[in-house]
Amino acid sequence: MRKTMQPNWQTPRGGLLWMLVGVAVAVGLHIAHLPIWIVAAAVLAIILQVQVYRGAWGHPPKYLKVLLMVFCIGGVLSSYGRLVGLEPMVALLISGFLLKLLEIHHRRDALILVFLAYFVVVIQFLFEQSVAAALLVILGLIIVTAALVGLYQSAEQSQWGRPLRQSSVLILQSLPLMLVLFMIMPRIGALWSVPRQQHSAVTGVSDSMSPGDFTSLSGSSKVAFRVEFDGEVPAQSALYWRGLVFSSFDGRRWKQQGSGGYSDGNILQWYGAELEPWDSLVQRRGEPLAYAITMETSNSPWLFALATPVPDSAGIALTRDFRLYSKLPVTSEKRYRVKSWLDYQLEPQVLPAWQRQMALALPDGFNPETRKVAEAWRDETPSPAVLIDRLLDLYNREFVYTLKPPLLGKHTVDEFLWGTKRGFCEFFASSFVVFMRAAGVPARVVVGYQGGERHPGEDYLLVHQYDAHAWAEVWLDGRGWVRVDPTAAVAPQRVESGFADLFAQTEGFLEDSPLSLERYQHISWLNNIRLRLDALDYAWAKWVLGYENVQTGLLTRILGSIEPLRIGLFLLVAGGIAMLPMVVMLYWGREKIYRDDLDQFFLQFCRRMEHVGIKRHSGEGPRDYAMRIALLKPELGDEVGKLSSLYELQRYQGRTLSASALRSKLRRFRPAFKSRN
Repeated sequence: MRKTMQPNWQTPRGGLLWMLVGVAVAVGLHIAHLPIWIVAAAVLAIILQVQVYRGAWGHPPKYLKVLLMVFCIGGVLSSYGRLVGLEPMVALLISGFLLKLLEIHHRRDALILVFLAYFVVVIQFLFEQSVAAALLVILGLIIVTAALVGLYQSAEQSQWGRPLRQSSVLILQSLPLMLVLFMIMPRIGALWSVPRQQHSAVTGVSDSMSPGDFTSLSGSSKVAFRVEFDGEVPAQSALYWRGLVFSSFDGRRWKQQGSGGYSDGNILQWYGAELEPWDSLVQRRGEPLAYAITMETSNSPWLFALATPVPDSAGIALTRDFRLYSKLPVTSEKRYRVKSWLDYQLEPQVLPAWQRQMALALPDGFNPETRKVAEAWRDETPSPAVLIDRLLDLYNREFVYTLKPPLLGKHTVDEFLWGTKRGFCEFFASSFVVFMRAAGVPARVVVGYQGGERHPGEDYLLVHQYDAHAWAEVWLDGRGWVRVDPTAAVAPQRVESGFADLFAQTEGFLEDSPLSLERYQHISWLNNIRLRLDALDYAWAKWVLGYENVQTGLLTRILGSIEPLRIGLFLLVAGGIAMLPMVVMLYWGREKIYRDDLDQFFLQFCRRMEHVGIKRHSGEGPRDYAMRIALLKPELGDEVGKLSSLYELQRYQGRTLSASALRSKLRRFRPAFKSRN
């Protein structure tokens, strides 16, 4: 018979329960971005630890643990293709965390596992920082703390609920100090950065565009960003959120032009830096629109804004094609301020030769029919403006805007313009720009979002992923780059009312989000719940995740000036104020915490005797105290003797009376009244 190895230290039953629940919760928080084999490994590790605790199995031998470690490293490498990066490193950490569960011989091993669990729980914030994620992390911290409390229970004290109650109290007691530190302590940047995988980008707009890309976004109800205007919100038809400009076309896919094509200064003009020469090429008229954008995680550096933007936040640049660019990829919710002029002319006088060449380039061997028709129309029309109107009229009369466009082959524009005539916004924008270029009119594709949903109860605009849109810009002599949206010629409701209003009852709308409340906007109470939840998310992003933006101003208002001595004194005072409720709770509740009901019974008896002038001496036992009372107050001797004997019997020979019965007997004891009589 094989001899089973027994641990040198027996985990308390309650501690084991909460430790295993803590492991399950810590791993469960990461289930969305972990390979399935790690989740399966967590289940097996928990089962193994239970069997070891029962004595049915022994601890795994060293060679098996080495093999498991090699398997975990190989599994992570196979799942992610590398070991360096946020996702693979988190997977490695959790794999090691699970292996530690297999070698708990001493309390020290269990403590290491619990402390690792704290770390595993909080790194969830690297992936998700929403209100729901924060609540789940707090729940995880409570459960892991319950495991820590349970490890110090004796076998006699082992209870299922007690560790959870104590951990909940500990977390609640820490909240005041946490809030003070959150409000005051400066945010310290990371000492190093870990790259995330490129395919983990979550934004609806990528750095290239081909037929069908935007169609797929109609199935997503995720929020792209939220906008808060300082003044009136512009009309829906004016809300073109510019993000990327595509000038390079290979016959099917549009891409951004490489930086080598620009030759009149730096392609980036950073906030606060000296103006580049090309900034003077835009003529802005009227009063600017000032607004703040809170952008969701995209893992990309491009930002979104209305036409002719001027960044009003640090770390943001204006590019040569007049869009916004972030110094760092947006790996968490980012809030930035912008000014835009909706009345403008962009490079109206002269288009540089290198830029004209870029805006007229077409690949050879693609779309011959479109080239032929465009050249014929150019010869028949007196000006580019008339040519544009003629093409838009064709779209309006013969084309259909649909969420289910047919697939296209090699000559995408030819097949769309002269064949299927059914498409989504990227079909119209791409075909329009190709036609204009073939006719000798400089043109380019612009992508971003169009429109937005006005929150009725709050003063901000919601822009969803299904609002992703593509349109065109053409260069006209004396007018510069002019926005032309061919989709608006086919379906003007798309621009005037918004995407959701147009397609809410259409097959294919939000097909990737079957449980999204967006699908039920026509049901009033469900729509109200959706909007309230979004308002909560926005408040969280604005005041919690984006608190660093206003923290410096708050400190200046409180302290007058930001100096180390003042900050230190403020932390000392604020910490004392935060600790005061805990001190009061400990002081007033000290007897309740450290005394059971029998002790409470005896202490109350002693207090009543103090009122008649007989105070119990230090170290004086119940029987001696009763005898002294009988000598000093003979009229109380019989009743005091009975109460003293009752206490001794209940304490040392086993409980037979409930706490309520003890309190009832004590209520009938009135020494002050008998002494007066």
